Amino acid sequence: MAYTKEQKELGTLAALIIVAGFVWFFFVGNRAGTPAGLGGTGGPYKPIEAQDYSVVLDRLKKTQTTEYKPSGRNIFVAVPEKPVEAPKPDVVEVPQPVGPQLPPPPPPPTLSMKFFGYGTLFSGGPRQAFLLDGDEVKIVSEGDTIQNHIRIVHIGNDRIEFEDTNTGLRNSAVLEMPPST
Repeated sequence: MAYTKEQKELGTLAALIIVAGFVWFFFVGNRAGTPAGLGGTGGPYKPIEAQDYSVVLDRLKKTQTTEYKPSGRNIFVAVPEKPVEAPKPDVVEVPQPVGPQLPPPPPPPTLSMKFFGYGTLFSGGPRQAFLLDGDEVKIVSEGDTIQNHIRIVHIGNDRIEFEDTNTGLRNSAVLEMPPST
């Protein structure tokens, strides 16, 4: 015998109602009458051990009956009433070094020539800088040595970087316009 769709739905509904009844009976219905309620063990009722709040309530009444007595200071301004003297810092004497002193570090190298331009011979070729030494123009590339101890490290758009080969110190010079004649 084949069941219709309505009969299947009614059978499923009846089964769900029966399952819901069992769940309610075993999990909720059994404990509803116990004094411990849902979370209890079903034993006799035990009152909780509560703190005596009369002390707290007395303190609360005292704070509610206090009155504000102004001291003459504006409580909304964060500046002290009287200027407070700053504590005097302790003077710490720096001990003077004893014995031979190290010489000061050498100054950074200087370029006596003026950097007034740069260019390249062909596309992708090495950059070359134009340096003015008095009236004489010198053309140098990166890696060239001038003045017997200054090596050109990098030629940029607005500055030239160089290194003193004697000390290893580096410095740079900015692009300057040549004097007009």
